[in-house]
Amino acid sequence: MAAIEEAHGLRSVEFRSMGMDDLAGAAELLARGFAEEPGNRVLLPDPVARHRLLVVATMVTLREMIPLGTVHGALVDGELAAVAIWHPPGWRPAPLRTLRRTTAGKLAQAASLARSLPSAALVVGRQAHHAVRLVAQRRRAVATASTGLCWHLAFLATAPEHRGAGLARGLLDRQLLRCDQDGAATWLETTDPVNPPIYERFGFETVTHIEDAAWLPGLWVMRREPANRRPSA
Repeated sequence: MAAIEEAHGLRSVEFRSMGMDDLAGAAELLARGFAEEPGNRVLLPDPVARHRLLVVATMVTLREMIPLGTVHGALVDGELAAVAIWHPPGWRPAPLRTLRRTTAGKLAQAASLARSLPSAALVVGRQAHHAVRLVAQRRRAVATASTGLCWHLAFLATAPEHRGAGLARGLLDRQLLRCDQDGAATWLETTDPVNPPIYERFGFETVTHIEDAAWLPGLWVMRREPANRRPSA
């Protein structure tokens, strides 16, 4: 994505693709952005451990996607303020053995995270009968939502201090314009009930809503058709 600068009042806003030099900052921003997600709070009640786990998890994804040019950021006066990670059509996650090599050292260094893992396992264990059903329902929903030429919005977050400035909208608009030009659909999933109405404004529709979703408040799997395939287009 080429750099684009816009004037927002007295601030300079730039949208561009992220490079490996942005890795640490992007992981930190995404961890902050998802720290209060309801499911994360239940699974990892310790905020320090939750933050560290999210940094590790997002860093793994960033290392995979940055070389593909599908991680986009919004910078305000040169400071990273919002990040979106997209999986391109046909993308498949790295093998489990690769993820283990990537995360093993970082997890071993996080003592507070290690202490919190038993409590997270307890939450999952208590919800095992729901979780098994959830996994199967999610798999079917994702298969439906991701058919054909389709991008996946994996992560989108704005730093708390920059929310309300339209940065997430800017990141979404740029990629969705490309999807419309290519005739590609887009899918996403969210566990925060605040999000579905927001994404509906961008043309997403709920494919599946799972209410009884283990420790999560719910799971919404959504899909957006390209503009030329929508009834209103």
